[in-house]
Amino acid sequence: MKRTIRKNIMKRVLAAALIAGATIFGQAAAPNQAFAAEKIAHIGQVQGAAQYSPYQGKEVEVQGVVTFRSGKSSFFIQDPEGDGNDATSDAIMVYAPDAPCGIGDLVTVKGEVTEYFNAGFRDKKETDLPVTEIKASKVKVIKSLGREGLPKPIVLDKDRMIPRKVIDSDGLKVFNPEKDAIDFWESLEGMRVSIENAKVLGPQRYADLWVVPGTHEGPFNNCGGLSIAADDMHPEHICVYMAGDGGKQYRAKAGDHFDKPITGVVSYAFGNYQVMTLTNQMPPIIDGGLTHDFDKTTIQPDPSKLLIASYNIENFSKAHTSQAKVDRLGKSIVNDLHNPDIITVLELQDNDGKDDTGNTDASQSGQYLIDAVKAAGGPEYKLININPEDGADGGQPGANIRVAYFYNPSRVQLRSGAPEGKAKQAVKWQGGHLTLNPGRIDPTNTIFEHTRKSLAAEFTFNGKDLTIIANHLNSKRGDDTLYGQHQPVKLRSEEKRLKLAADIRNFVDEGLKQDQAKNIMLMGDFNDFEFSPVIKALEGTTMTNLVGHHDIADRYSYFYNGNNQILDNIIVSNNLVPNCTFDIVHVNSPFMPDDRVSDHDPLLVQVDLK
Repeated sequence: MKRTIRKNIMKRVLAAALIAGATIFGQAAAPNQAFAAEKIAHIGQVQGAAQYSPYQGKEVEVQGVVTFRSGKSSFFIQDPEGDGNDATSDAIMVYAPDAPCGIGDLVTVKGEVTEYFNAGFRDKKETDLPVTEIKASKVKVIKSLGREGLPKPIVLDKDRMIPRKVIDSDGLKVFNPEKDAIDFWESLEGMRVSIENAKVLGPQRYADLWVVPGTHEGPFNNCGGLSIAADDMHPEHICVYMAGDGGKQYRAKAGDHFDKPITGVVSYAFGNYQVMTLTNQMPPIIDGGLTHDFDKTTIQPDPSKLLIASYNIENFSKAHTSQAKVDRLGKSIVNDLHNPDIITVLELQDNDGKDDTGNTDASQSGQYLIDAVKAAGGPEYKLININPEDGADGGQPGANIRVAYFYNPSRVQLRSGAPEGKAKQAVKWQGGHLTLNPGRIDPTNTIFEHTRKSLAAEFTFNGKDLTIIANHLNSKRGDDTLYGQHQPVKLRSEEKRLKLAADIRNFVDEGLKQDQAKNIMLMGDFNDFEFSPVIKALEGTTMTNLVGHHDIADRYSYFYNGNNQILDNIIVSNNLVPNCTFDIVHVNSPFMPDDRVSDHDPLLVQVDLK
């Protein structure tokens, strides 16, 4: 009787187990069971010649040497022999928390192949490319090969040439590592690589250091970096990510270099491929000797000519800008820019800066800079600005960022005859002159929502009038990353800038309609390149961007993701072009944040108002 009862119980347990998906051994029939994994001869088969693994969602068993640990939970392994196919990476990332293996261990890894979205911004799953990973159920150490057993690194631009100019040519439809840089980097995902005699392109930021191999053909600009062109975003430059302690404090500037290889593994984060290494494994960096005096302006003050600067002074306020920074900025205005008669500034904040008190007045912030310039031996400037509505103009929350002017009243005057405008008042033209001075352009138009309002001001110098329009258009935030899942990339932020450009251009056209010989300058941070549709729309047929005619080796004002580029522009009415001398003064962009006063370089123009 007892035997019959036990037999019936066993039948019920077995039936329940089978329904529940368990084996007769009481283990769940989960995908990560050892017997379910397919043995793969080479990691390259798992990676495949594609952006995504052909084994995604499947259980595999592979063998490789541990080459790099990116933390307690993840490490990289590489096939010591490889599959002989350059189009397929011989390495892969493994997720195995606290797996007992070290660098140089030959291991067997079993687990599910996944496409993992590495570190990135909030929308990374919609924008970025994933990293192929094995989510390990088992890691077994076969033996230790030591560091001497690590696979030999691929020497970039020597063993494998990085494609030039072309990031993607086919919308990710054809995998072509020899032509498309996005495919080239994918074909090396996880693999050991090295960069010989690396040249530093610009300052370190977020532990990212952008370099090119010492054999790079250039041409380099005058600080040793690479300036972008309409057809070249320099996909051959390399982001070295320095993991571990000290990466974000690492000091480097444009023109520095290394005489020993940088070695790491290829990974991907924040929309970019990167060579990941440990900060303490970086070779010694060699100072390239670049100083703030490397690019002194050739423009010399002339009493008969008007000197004007455009300067993004990076979140400047009385409350939060250090005394050291404002002193340095004051000295730079005096010594590097030669006391411009007019300074168009961007990113002037209210008096208490990022403290969200409801205050919008910037008179104390303005006086802070005025005093610094005077202390440095410069003139006593006057501030012109219009306080915005609280929280209406974007920028750092609570700071009420705005465009503004500083001018030297002993050299130039604000043209009389028109009242100062208010935040919501729109300036117009009447008889070829401004109806408000200063006055905001179309400030209630919805296209200016959460954006700095363009500010027009009319000045008089030696009996001649000049109208300047200061601009700070919306940023590029929201654009696709160059190495993202959307190819070709979509520049989503450009649509708004084009609308802003059209509105500003309509205002300019009305002024030129009333006076064809009107002297007009558009200047500021347009958040767009000199060759962009936005700048071309602002130029039209009656105005010229001075940046576009400037020496290419000197044509940059900002450094971002390895590229020197232009975001700041000065666009003048065509009648002024022959009378203008233009320069960009590189006192900021090639250097570390604590060795500069802004992330933008100032622009300088001298004009003869004949």
